[in-house]
Amino acid sequence: MQTKAQENKKRSNCPVDQPHTIRRIGSVIDQSSRIGKEQKIAIQMAVNDFNQLSTCSKLDLHIKDLHGKSDRAASTAIELVKQRKVQAIVAALTLEEATLVTEFEEVANTPIITIGSAAIAPSPLLLQPPSIFQLNTDIGIQMQCAAAIIGHFRWQKVTVIYEQSNRADSRLVKQLSKSLKPFNSVVELDLAFPSISSLQEPEAFIEEKLFNKLGSKSSGIFVLVQSSLEFATILFEKARKMGIMEKGYVWIVYDDIVSLIDSVEPSVTQNMKGIIGFKENYEEKSKSFQDFSFSFRRKFRSAYPEEEHPCPSRYALRAYDATWAIAEAMQNSIGKMNSSELINHISSSDFEGLSGKISFKNGKLLRKPTFHIISVTGYTEIALLSPELSFSMDLRDQERNGTRINTNMSKELDSVHWPGGVQTVPKKRKLKIGVPVLAAVHEFVRVSYDEKKKTMSFDGLSVEVFKAAVELLPYHFPYDFVPFNGTYDEMLVAVYNKSLDAAVADMTILDDRYDYADFSQPYMDAQIVMVVTAKEDSKKQKFIVVMAFEWKLWVVMAALSLSTGAIIYLNEHVNDNPEFGVSFPQIIGSMLWFSVTLLSFAQRESIKNNLSRLVLAIWLFVTMVVAASYTAVLSSMLTVPRLQPSIVQVDYLQKTNAIVGCNRGGFHPKIFEAYEIQGREHQEN
Repeated sequence: MQTKAQENKKRSNCPVDQPHTIRRIGSVIDQSSRIGKEQKIAIQMAVNDFNQLSTCSKLDLHIKDLHGKSDRAASTAIELVKQRKVQAIVAALTLEEATLVTEFEEVANTPIITIGSAAIAPSPLLLQPPSIFQLNTDIGIQMQCAAAIIGHFRWQKVTVIYEQSNRADSRLVKQLSKSLKPFNSVVELDLAFPSISSLQEPEAFIEEKLFNKLGSKSSGIFVLVQSSLEFATILFEKARKMGIMEKGYVWIVYDDIVSLIDSVEPSVTQNMKGIIGFKENYEEKSKSFQDFSFSFRRKFRSAYPEEEHPCPSRYALRAYDATWAIAEAMQNSIGKMNSSELINHISSSDFEGLSGKISFKNGKLLRKPTFHIISVTGYTEIALLSPELSFSMDLRDQERNGTRINTNMSKELDSVHWPGGVQTVPKKRKLKIGVPVLAAVHEFVRVSYDEKKKTMSFDGLSVEVFKAAVELLPYHFPYDFVPFNGTYDEMLVAVYNKSLDAAVADMTILDDRYDYADFSQPYMDAQIVMVVTAKEDSKKQKFIVVMAFEWKLWVVMAALSLSTGAIIYLNEHVNDNPEFGVSFPQIIGSMLWFSVTLLSFAQRESIKNNLSRLVLAIWLFVTMVVAASYTAVLSSMLTVPRLQPSIVQVDYLQKTNAIVGCNRGGFHPKIFEAYEIQGREHQEN
């Protein structure tokens, strides 16, 4: 049986004059997981293959098991170098963890090849040391693939789910959001779960969090960006139980899970029906892979008889290739090997590994991976997805089409079996918008039923404002109005419990209501008012005619009237106007009467003197101004008192044990309870 080592036999043979040497290689893996078990077998196979073929160098393998404690990976790697004196390490470390290891002087120049899950791109501030080599791919490529599918079907909102680890989890959502932006899609909700190894009751915790955070709030498009197989198994079981893996929902998973589906029980794949995901493409038909797979299955079944599915995943392939890259680099180092020489030889690696072409540039794989789009229903390989985001039936189509979406491939995607067993592309779920039936004022909200058409109609200012806002959205926003037969507070609770997606009503924004839902910008001021009877002052009503002006003004007006009449009368009398009296008593009586009649210009005497006419004209102007002012003031006094409330203080309602009416379904009963006031609800018909 020809293995990978035998194919590279010529490169594995060392020069005849090179002395026999023992090279120590270390490995840090978690054997409590399926991935760790595969990696252990693959690393041991690579070491055995190399030792069988090498004539002058032998590898001494030292494996450290993390026992599920991934936070100890960095310290374990340091321990291997200090205590076991290993010269290179193959480990399931993140770039951050590997960088931390190299900060210790004893380990600074020890080459480390990381073989963990797909890695998120490191922070620009973090420089990758030259002794670190990443054999795991950038998770950003898979995010671009997911974004391409989401953009292809024009889904605007997605929900991101991930299991937290000691990796840079905070950048996962940001990276996906960046990939979605060119397709005008956004991350609606991100749902982070603690590492399953840290949970005492993982099933109960996952179920509770799914129920509390998802429900009807989510758009129905889910992307699982980071997860262990154990977490994904529980997640999909609970999701199916909740009914969010039925018709109308979409689930997209990454290579971390899809590559391990071959190793799970049929009951697990049953829960995953309808999921689509990515699986990194590698040559499975080559003789080297077939030989490796045969040997791997035999060794894996022998080491772990409890595992029913011994087929290798990409994790095993990469572990083998990483170990082989170190073995070749050690083989090419002549004499007493130093770390710098070993790092240079690893950097110069260039061979066709089981997982693909192995060559590095700046510590990263030079090649960009391609992915199979997998439908878990029947485990069907739909297509290949390139790093340039083109859908293709095969690699030749991929090279020919560039970044364009192949028409045939679009048809293949449109025929995928989605959750619920349907082939129609899931559209965006219609949101349920609650409208209160017990609305207080029908001008704002009105729900009516047409018995002839058997349909519900929803009208009112609040409803029209909502419709106008939806029309301004730059994307399609499907929704249905749902009548809600309960109080406004009960409707808020329904939104909080996700029975409703939102509510439209003439609802007052209160502090305690913010605990249940968010509110839009208010379009009207809200305040509490009392409608009471008018209060009238009978005493003021009797003298209201003279109360229009103050007494000082009345005195001034009387003095002006008398003086004006006297001036005009005396002036006419002096100028021999026969209509004005001649005797003194007649002059005094006529003068007083003339002053009174002059107010309304009802005097009988004719004015002949020009000076008198000038005084009369001025008096005319003054009289008109005063009369207009008097009319306005008197009208105001007759109106305003009737608008004064008879009850101003709430204390009066408490003391008299008064019954107060209020709108049904509002928040007023709570206020009445606080003030110990009897309330009686009323509903407008």
